[in-house]
Amino acid sequence: MCGIVGVITREPVAASSLDAAAIACLGHRGPDGSGRWSDDHAGLGHARLAIIDLSEGGSQPMVSAGGRYVITFNGEIYNYVELAEELRGLGHRFESRCDTEVALAAFERWGPACVERFRGMFALAIWDTRERELFMARDRVGEKPLAVYRDGDRLVFASELKALIPLLPRSPELDPAAVDLYLHYQYWPEPWTPLEGVRRVPPAHTATLRVDDWRYEERRYWDLESCSPIGGDPAEAIRGALEESVRLTLRSDVPVGVALSGGIDSACVAALASAQYGGRLRAFSVGYPGRPPYDERAQARALAEKLGIEFEEVELDVDGFVDFFPELVRILDEPIADPAAFGHYAVPRAASEAGIKVLLTGIGGDELFWGYDWVRRAVALNRGEVREQIVPAVLCGPGVQRWVHRFAHSPRVPAAVRRRAARWIDSESGDRTPEGALRMITLSDDFNRAFGYGGRFYGDGMASVGEENAFRPMGRCPEDLGAVPGRVLASLFSTWLSGNCLALGDRVSMAVGVESRLPLLETGVIEAAMGLRAERPDHLQGHKGRLKAALRGVLDDEILDRPKRGFQPPVSDWLGGVLEKYGGRLAGGHLESAGVLRPGVGPEVLRAASDEGWPGLGMAYKLVLLETWCGEFLD
Repeated sequence: MCGIVGVITREPVAASSLDAAAIACLGHRGPDGSGRWSDDHAGLGHARLAIIDLSEGGSQPMVSAGGRYVITFNGEIYNYVELAEELRGLGHRFESRCDTEVALAAFERWGPACVERFRGMFALAIWDTRERELFMARDRVGEKPLAVYRDGDRLVFASELKALIPLLPRSPELDPAAVDLYLHYQYWPEPWTPLEGVRRVPPAHTATLRVDDWRYEERRYWDLESCSPIGGDPAEAIRGALEESVRLTLRSDVPVGVALSGGIDSACVAALASAQYGGRLRAFSVGYPGRPPYDERAQARALAEKLGIEFEEVELDVDGFVDFFPELVRILDEPIADPAAFGHYAVPRAASEAGIKVLLTGIGGDELFWGYDWVRRAVALNRGEVREQIVPAVLCGPGVQRWVHRFAHSPRVPAAVRRRAARWIDSESGDRTPEGALRMITLSDDFNRAFGYGGRFYGDGMASVGEENAFRPMGRCPEDLGAVPGRVLASLFSTWLSGNCLALGDRVSMAVGVESRLPLLETGVIEAAMGLRAERPDHLQGHKGRLKAALRGVLDDEILDRPKRGFQPPVSDWLGGVLEKYGGRLAGGHLESAGVLRPGVGPEVLRAASDEGWPGLGMAYKLVLLETWCGEFLD
């Protein structure tokens, strides 16, 4: 895993467009070395984190044997051993043992279709010196980031915005429509970023740019909803896919660890890894002072001891989070208002301090195996498997909505009554989902409440953003009811999973030079799970029903039947401390200047955080986080 950056210019000036400073911006992603390559139209840079083949043979950018192709690559191709064997059979000779050379050789042999053979996580760029064509690609679910800016004269790409922004031709501005999405979702759904003109290459897509006609094209090469149906016993199929995934993701020339909580997902990864790893496996967990009920260190330690894994724990406190907040903003690279971010950072940091460079995690189990009640409800709602409550039409009228909303947010009304009124509004006031769209995101209270806060806080710069903007990341509801579960999961993957979980996990681990690997999102596991449910849906089997069945005998029933908790930091204390220390930045800050917030609204935002419970606290935190990010990245 590494950091990549590059510039392609229409006129022959690229050799002077990418300097060492741009690559240095990604030094945290690749502390083991850096490299640069350029010709008249292309400049490619790379910061290396050495995981496979630690020798200089794995240095990048890497040039093909004939000199035609140059690659800069971020990630891991887990099946590189099998691909290398196949390519040797076709006559290819390798000079190193690294997966980057295998990826480059695969492109030489199979062209853009090579990515369909890759099993792993990756973002890559390959420059064709003869045809003057750039090829880029991103892995199936978006584990590895790739941001792109393009105008009529140049294309710039990078793993992170902090490396891309200095290469832009002018100072970037916030994208009002993207800001509106962030304030509804708490992250930037694919393919949006905070900046106008800057987008991500979507997951499971390739992109090409031809210098001669300056034509840019993106193409999807894989689709979650189109996985081929498979037969056989579901439990055996899932278990076999998991075992193979762990075998592949354990491939490393450096020590491997595992992030461990008290939940099923990380326990599954730890148990399977401990059975296959030939070295000294170590587990890392976080907890909180006083060991509150949501502290899972005791369960994690018990499992580690049973598996014979060394166990290390980190305790997080409020002051530590508040003081670290500005640095966390820099690490995240773009605002992600997940309160759990500090805890997610603490685990790879502990691993890094212990000399671990590869960390297996359980991310993805909730998203792939129906771990969220609200996602299962979304399937039922779109399939008509639940009886919808009949709401009098008068409650959906705009006049009544405005009156009840004012009541629910009036400081003259007791806080407990306001919270009940807000919940009642959310459940009784009708569904804003546009006609024909998938009914899913409005099941989130935070999403719905953002509409009211937008009306109260938005400035003139947000005037062009309509209410339906918030639904753009959601897909259409399929007419075939059998296709609904797949469509719901595809929407979940392209929003929450990629924009929040994967983006957050990538940034916090790479900030300390640790490569996070996600066995539960490996291609074989996804295709097994989706292939089984293509003809045998499992959304009515309850919380992770099919995964639990596959793990009977691997994990104790006590773990499999343990109620879901999720990652639960002391949110109110953490966020309240941040607002107290940094909330004053809203007054006269970048968001006011950009017209995102109306002038002088900062104190009202902070009062809402104090008076209105989680809805006000969450919105205020999103805004303070975005304001702090603007100060770090744009001013």
